[in-house]
Amino acid sequence: MKSLQRAIAALLLIFCFSKAGAEENRKVRIAYSAFSVAFLNLFLAESAGLFKKHGLDVELIQMAGPLPVAALVAGEIDYLTGFTTGLVAAAQGAPLKGILVTMRKPPFYIIAEPAIQKPADLAGKRIGVDRIGSLQHLVARLFLQLKGVNSDKVSFIQTGSVSNTVTSLSQGAVAAALLSGPHNVIMTQKGFRQLGGADELPIHFPTSGLVVSESRLKSDAERIKLAIRVMLESLDFSRREKTRVVAYIRDRWKLDPKIAEEVYGQWLPTLALDGKIETKDTQEYFDLAYAYRQIPAPVQVAAVTDYTLLDQVLKENPKRH
Repeated sequence: MKSLQRAIAALLLIFCFSKAGAEENRKVRIAYSAFSVAFLNLFLAESAGLFKKHGLDVELIQMAGPLPVAALVAGEIDYLTGFTTGLVAAAQGAPLKGILVTMRKPPFYIIAEPAIQKPADLAGKRIGVDRIGSLQHLVARLFLQLKGVNSDKVSFIQTGSVSNTVTSLSQGAVAAALLSGPHNVIMTQKGFRQLGGADELPIHFPTSGLVVSESRLKSDAERIKLAIRVMLESLDFSRREKTRVVAYIRDRWKLDPKIAEEVYGQWLPTLALDGKIETKDTQEYFDLAYAYRQIPAPVQVAAVTDYTLLDQVLKENPKRH
């Protein structure tokens, strides 16, 4: 009997260690919504081996629309990189928290057909955006307002994806469109006109970052801190290693070197190098989004973000800049 008890105890011990090992070594799944420079630091972290450096086996998964939020809540993925998407879902009751911001402004630009000379010429025209109610849609409306154009006089067309937007603009189905790098640069090289971009707006937009489930935030803090370290290192890498990043952009999107360098130059200033922006600035964005009826309910940013682990990582490495 004692031998049986010892055997059972040994098996239980092996099972516990195996389970712990499996949890330690399991693949980390991170969702991103589009093949865009909005998520370039994520791609760079994988390419430069930063995840492996910290012992993380990562799978990057492209997911758009409401799917990544549902997947995160269900535990099918570990991180959502669409920061605004995650916070809006959290404000509506999803048990999620935003823990890190990688971009303080989206790399969105208004690209128009050559006949459009200035923003005022867009009145009465069709403008392509990825989705009605999205961040692109809000940026377009705010940009038009900044330029003195009534956005109600414009027809916004939902394209569903970056490739559809580029096709719609190329074929004349829309007079202008919201594009991010490198697509904005490519289209201007083809003769289309860049009328301006989100960087002109006097507001911060927490475009991308990391959002996690509340349960994982409580139970897996050390591994989450590893992911935060990787993202911060990728931001530093982006700033320090211009030549390597430009080469990556050139090769990944198959661009001319000069175009790749222009894309890099537009993208770099949008980064949030310390992993966050002020709560009041984030709150201003969500208040505007609600005022414009872009989101269904108000978002109280302090209630749906938690920078505790980020602050711990920053404190552990105060000289990272």
